[in-house]
Amino acid sequence: MTISSPSPFASPFPGLQIKQGAPALRRPSREEALSFPQEAERLLRETWAAQMLCLKTGSFELEWIKDKHFLLAGATGAGLGGAIAAALLNYLDSLGSLTVIARDPKRSLGFETGQYMLLKAEGKGKQDKFHWLNSGLSLEGERLEKIVAALKENGAGQVVYINTVAAAVSGLLPGFPPVFVKDVDGEGLFQWELVPLDERSIEVTQFTMGTLATGFPQVLREAGIEVEATAFTDWRGSFDRTSQEPLSPDYGRQGAYSTSLFLPKQIIQQAVSVAYGTNEVMIDIFLPVMNTHALSMIPGGVAMYHLFQKIMQDQGVKPPSVPELALGVLDQLGKALTGKDKNPFPRLDAHEAPFDLWFIEILKRLNQDERSEFYYKKWISF
Repeated sequence: MTISSPSPFASPFPGLQIKQGAPALRRPSREEALSFPQEAERLLRETWAAQMLCLKTGSFELEWIKDKHFLLAGATGAGLGGAIAAALLNYLDSLGSLTVIARDPKRSLGFETGQYMLLKAEGKGKQDKFHWLNSGLSLEGERLEKIVAALKENGAGQVVYINTVAAAVSGLLPGFPPVFVKDVDGEGLFQWELVPLDERSIEVTQFTMGTLATGFPQVLREAGIEVEATAFTDWRGSFDRTSQEPLSPDYGRQGAYSTSLFLPKQIIQQAVSVAYGTNEVMIDIFLPVMNTHALSMIPGGVAMYHLFQKIMQDQGVKPPSVPELALGVLDQLGKALTGKDKNPFPRLDAHEAPFDLWFIEILKRLNQDERSEFYYKKWISF
C-alpha cells in the first residue's frame, strides 16, 4: 500500500508531458567514439590550463602533496575526479605516485582519458609512478589484489584516498509516494515520474557509492597499506531530511536525492561522523551543482544546473569551474591532513547554497506559458 503525501512534488504538474523513470544511458555513435581520443587529450590539456590560472591566484595550497601517494577512485572522464587526476598528473615528478581506479567501457571518454594519462606518464618517463586500473574498486578478490599490487609496486606504504565515484540508481523506495521532477531537453519542459526500484537496484545504489567506498580504507589497511587521509564528495540535497519523509510537505523537493540517491551519502556521512575526533583523517566535501555527465543521468539534473546558473548570474555570483573545484578538493584535503581545518564536512558550495529555497520556489512554478513570469525559457537557457 502506497502512502499518500501532501507535497506538491508528489502529484503531476498540470500541462507537462510525463516521462517515466530516469534518463537512459546513451551509447556513443561510431563517429563519437572515434573522436574520444582527441577529446580526452583536449579535455586534460584545457583542464590543466584552467588550473594553472587558478593556482596563480595563490588561493590553493598544494605544497602538501609532495611525496604523497594518491589513490583516486572514479577519476576519469570530464567530471570532478578526472579534473583532480589532471592536476595531480602534472605534479607527477614530485608525487610519490598516482593510482587511478575506474570502470569505464572501452568506447567512452572515460576510458580514453585513462589511456591518455598513461601515455602522458610514459612520455614523462614516470610510468613507474603511475597506474591506471580499469577494473573498479573491490573489497575482495582479484580486483583488490591488483590494486594492492599496483600500490606496492609504486612503493605506497600509505596513501591519500579520494573517492568521486558516481554510480547510483534514481527511483522510489518500495511503498513510497510518487515523485515528479521537472526537467528540460531540446523539446522543452517536461516532468519525470520516478518509478519504484527493485531490491537489487537499491542494494547496488547503497553498496557502490556507500558501503564499498567507505569500506575500502579498511581492506587496504588489512593488506598492509595505511590510509593517511580519505575524502568523499557529496551534495547538500542528500541531507535535506524533511524531503525524504513521505508525510512532509517538502517530500521529493530534491528529486531523486529525496528518494534514493541520498542512501549512499548517508553511509558516507555516518562513516565520517564516526571517524571525527579519532586519529583517522576523513572528510566529506560538499560540492555545488556541476555540469558533468553524471548530472545528465539524474532526473531533473539538467534543469537544476541551468536554473542555478541563471539565479547566480542574476545575483552577480561567478560559480567556480570543475577544474577549480578539483583544486578546492585537494586544498581542503590538505588542510584536513595538516590540521588547518578540522571541519569534517567542508563546503565548496557556499556560493550556491543561499539560493536553495528560492530555487525550489521557482522550480515549483516553472511552466510553458510564454506570458508567465515563470515561463521556463526566462529561467533556463538550453
